[in-house]
Amino acid sequence: MTINEKLSEIKKIIDEIKSITERKGNDNVLETQIQEMKNEISRLKKGIGETIDDLDEVLGEKDART
Repeated sequence: MTINEKLSEIKKIIDEIKSITERKGNDNVLETQIQEMKNEISRLKKGIGETIDDLDEVLGEKDART
């Protein structure tokens, strides 16, 4: 998954959270969905961070060779 795809997925999840929050009452199901989406955002952020670190490493190696 590319960085743009990951960012796009995060944006989609954030929009879903906003939508659910606007409709939210005292429903435990919605609370669970919100928590699941927050967990997914955290997972995606971690993946993006790892991808950026990998890119920095690759680019750093290229810089060292030039």
